Amino acid sequence: MQRIKTYLLLLLAVLAGNSSILQPYVDPLQVRFTNGFRNNNSTERGTPFTHLWAGSDIPVKLAPETYLLLSPYYENWQLDSGKKENIVPGVHSLALPIGLLLPLKNKKWSLSFTAILRSNAEKLLADKTIQAGGAGFLSYEKAKSKKLRFGLYVNSDFFGLFVMPLAGADWRINKRNYLFGLLPGRFTWEHQFNNRLFGGLTFRAITNSYRLRNGNYLRIDDNQLSGFLDVYLSRRICFTVEPGYGILRKLRTSFEKREYLPGKTWEDGFFIKLSTAYRIRFEK
Repeated sequence: MQRIKTYLLLLLAVLAGNSSILQPYVDPLQVRFTNGFRNNNSTERGTPFTHLWAGSDIPVKLAPETYLLLSPYYENWQLDSGKKENIVPGVHSLALPIGLLLPLKNKKWSLSFTAILRSNAEKLLADKTIQAGGAGFLSYEKAKSKKLRFGLYVNSDFFGLFVMPLAGADWRINKRNYLFGLLPGRFTWEHQFNNRLFGGLTFRAITNSYRLRNGNYLRIDDNQLSGFLDVYLSRRICFTVEPGYGILRKLRTSFEKREYLPGKTWEDGFFIKLSTAYRIRFEK
């Protein structure tokens, strides 16, 4: 039992970013499934899709206040035409993000790095399917319940080098309301109704590229705004229902950099996301 407690405390320390734990929870294991619906108001192809994601976080202590975090995950996209054939082949991702938390002399500041190696493709680990990237950000503890974050994300996508500035916060507004995340990746407002029921709003921005068997690559862009309801079936097991709408979607294929080929349409539309997680809440 003592070893389990030590493991959980270490996991929380890694993900919090410093000695002041601000994020409301962590998921050592999570599985998510998303189903996108066809836009019935349009004759264009492209809205239906499914997305499966499964991942975990594994912490390793390197030295006092210095931690390594391994976060392997797998995901699968199936973009359907709404008929018998898909718009494009199904694609997969197998990734290993490796995070490093470093202490700074000024306790109000902390520094985090994440290196990401992944295979994104119609066939995993095939030729020309490997991508390398990473992110780094500084966290500033403005107050005990408010932390600001600034950083940069870089990835060697198949359409070229993808660079994106990051900005975010971990802010406990009051006892029942929490604001956390890094934009443009994900940002969430969470409200606590009681000990077993939480809800709120989430924004996610998705940009991924995948190597196809014919040598071309597929680029997926989506911006998802959703509401969510977290139901705790037990202290650690959380089930989430998350309906939402995807906007400014783009589905593009190409062989060379950003010279995209015509003919692929992926419309804006509604989706439903279902997930289950082994979750540890630690705001108390």
